Amino acid sequence: MTNLISPDNVWPVWALIAVGTALCIYLEQTRGWAARISGPVLALLIGMFLSNLRIMPASAPAYDVVDDYLVPVAIPLLLFRANLARILREAGPMLLAFHIAATGTVLGAFFAALIFRGDFQHVPEVAGIMTGSYTGGAVNFVAIKDSYNISENLTNPLLVADNFIMAGMFAALLIMAGSRFFRRHYPHPHSLQGDREDVAALAARHWRPKEISLLDIAKAVAIAFAVAGLATMIASALKAGIESRILQSVFTNRYVWITFLTVAATTIFHRRMEKIQGAEDLGMYLLYLFFFVIGLRADLVEVVRNVPVLFSFCLVMALVNLAFTLAVGRLLRVNLEELLLSVNATLGGPPSAAAMAISRGWSNLVLPALLAGIWGYVIGTFLGILVAETLRKLFAG
Repeated sequence: MTNLISPDNVWPVWALIAVGTALCIYLEQTRGWAARISGPVLALLIGMFLSNLRIMPASAPAYDVVDDYLVPVAIPLLLFRANLARILREAGPMLLAFHIAATGTVLGAFFAALIFRGDFQHVPEVAGIMTGSYTGGAVNFVAIKDSYNISENLTNPLLVADNFIMAGMFAALLIMAGSRFFRRHYPHPHSLQGDREDVAALAARHWRPKEISLLDIAKAVAIAFAVAGLATMIASALKAGIESRILQSVFTNRYVWITFLTVAATTIFHRRMEKIQGAEDLGMYLLYLFFFVIGLRADLVEVVRNVPVLFSFCLVMALVNLAFTLAVGRLLRVNLEELLLSVNATLGGPPSAAAMAISRGWSNLVLPALLAGIWGYVIGTFLGILVAETLRKLFAG
């Protein structure tokens, strides 16, 4: 059976990708049910239905353009605020809590990989992808997925499971933040302030619209392409000189170099980079294109078949993260608010952590939560690749 739109019919293919992506973003921002599903999952589902109903092709040259060129450009755009000096200076105690939660993610990845070993293909790579996602966010999920070129029949249900587990965990974290039990066992100075905070005013201050100019767009795109191009050249040049598989997987990976070069630029030239508006929005738009495309490539039957086991895999990782963070945090007498925000930041990224701090009225923790989440973007890809390669070596032995 032929597709309604052939792979070589370039303009209709790109038109549907662009329109479908715009529809997902519109629904996510204007409809409550779509926001609960999340834009990335919506993009996957719409893409899958279009290809499985034979409206769009399951493969096309346009999809390779998204993988090869647009995704590497999206990563630096999303890291424009990753100024290490500012993160270290202003994140404060939140960084300790965040690293506890990130350690919990790594332990959860190993634990889940051992439990589900043999239940599906590419367990080490899936553990690495989810380590990146549950340290930073979608940017790391995409970077590691692209590094290992895992089938969409695995990564699509993985992303669906990832988002649904995140939604459930966020609800649990909000309940725990107001729980008398947890407040009795952990110090909670920010909750006392948050009980009196005007949450609506705090949200209005944080989420106010930002101006963006044509020059901002030009600067952001130029820097992103320059970083992606230089990182690709460096990674290619190093391939012949490194023999160790683990070292090669890290130091010849262009996404690791994209992260390193972007963070170096944002730290050294932070004043100029911080003046550029809209980079994160452009980067997120490109990631939405990517999610739509990987939906187009997936076999719906295979995706549905893999959802239950991958849902369980993500749940194990998230629960180990939470349990480890609470246990170690109690031993170190870390504040409850910082522990819960750190778990949120690892599972959902900077915007989610900031939103939780705002919703609870923890005004002093909004910026630290945001910065800790950005730090997760910085280290997530590196940690995910290390976990994947370590598990590969363990399982091979």
